[in-house]
Amino acid sequence: MSAMEACLWITPKIFDDLREPAPGVAAFFDHHADWLADRPVTLVFCAGNGDHILNYRGLAGRRERFDWARYNCFALGPGGPAAMTRAHNLDWLTRVRDGGERSANPYSAGPMFALSEQPMDYDVLAGIYAAVRAEAERRGLRVNLLEYLEPGPEFCRSEWKTSLHPEVAASAADAGGHLVPGVIDVTALLSADSRTYAAYPGGIPSGLLAGDFVAAQTAAFTRDFGLDGVMLGNQFGLIGFWHPDNAPPLTPGRTAGIERFFLRLREAMGERQVYWMDTYWRADVERSAWGMTDAAYRSLDAILVSTFAVLVERTEIVPNLLSKAALNGPRPLLGLDFVDPWYWYRTYLDDRRTYLYQREVLAAHATSVAGVSFFANDTFGHFVPEAELKSTLDVAVRASLIDKGGRRRDSDYACGT
Repeated sequence: MSAMEACLWITPKIFDDLREPAPGVAAFFDHHADWLADRPVTLVFCAGNGDHILNYRGLAGRRERFDWARYNCFALGPGGPAAMTRAHNLDWLTRVRDGGERSANPYSAGPMFALSEQPMDYDVLAGIYAAVRAEAERRGLRVNLLEYLEPGPEFCRSEWKTSLHPEVAASAADAGGHLVPGVIDVTALLSADSRTYAAYPGGIPSGLLAGDFVAAQTAAFTRDFGLDGVMLGNQFGLIGFWHPDNAPPLTPGRTAGIERFFLRLREAMGERQVYWMDTYWRADVERSAWGMTDAAYRSLDAILVSTFAVLVERTEIVPNLLSKAALNGPRPLLGLDFVDPWYWYRTYLDDRRTYLYQREVLAAHATSVAGVSFFANDTFGHFVPEAELKSTLDVAVRASLIDKGGRRRDSDYACGT
């Protein structure tokens, strides 16, 4: 019986110096050594919200800078960044500190501030990727390294989504507690753009499908940086976040456009991995409400079964997991909460009930789980506390020792294997 995959996410916040990432990478491997040993390991690096992938011009643009996920609660809204920060923080102070609010926004989001003013460019990012590769090789570990691509405007500035091509990103998302446009609709048509892109050096032709652009551009980025694949975040491809009632009217054209995106991405990526974070809802709801298709599911290597406590309907967790396991294609990875790298809440303290329930689900439905996935650093750049990591790993190890008939191999566990 093979051990469960560990899919861990990290952000640049773990580094004191972006240009000298080796100490931070070594600290990450040290802190998570027990999680990384004797199991398949995938590391999702989240430089920002993926806008740097969409804007990437190719090897000639390696010195160009881009914003990265250096904020706690990046908020967008009217009046510009300074006015938005002041307005958001006053709302937070009034409702959380003075009013005592302990749930939802803005408590979960926290105040807005930047943790670093260090500049990021593509050469710096390449150095981080190289440091991860070197440290894994030094330790004799095989690590699949993915970059994160977010469909919306959370976490940092989004030039491509909000300024260059709002015609394909008009759907809204919650960015720091405020609904703002900027979510990519893969079925929408792009306006002409003369800028050079890695996948379109002559520019974007008018009428190109947004999904075709994203697929080609993502493949070019992962190829140029030697990555093993991409993690598509927050139900990428299916607009209308979090609840089926938010999905746009489903038409045959929309369904066909969604399937086309996933198939084009699969073709463009070749042998590279495509991971997808789902909608929090079971597969039949994703099909009937959002237009996901069986062919689109089959194009994926793994699905993150989303369980984040700030959003999930707890009654959906088990049905969703079982539905994704029943696809008999992509590997189902169960999401586990600890902390959030972009907001200040700590699930193991702020929603202990859901936190423990996630682990109960892992123990009870281990035969439907190919791996687990979690954020490894918090909004301040600190790793998950050791005690919480250890207790959760104990659950994962015991869960791995269940055979396909649902029987626990207690003799193996007792022998420490």
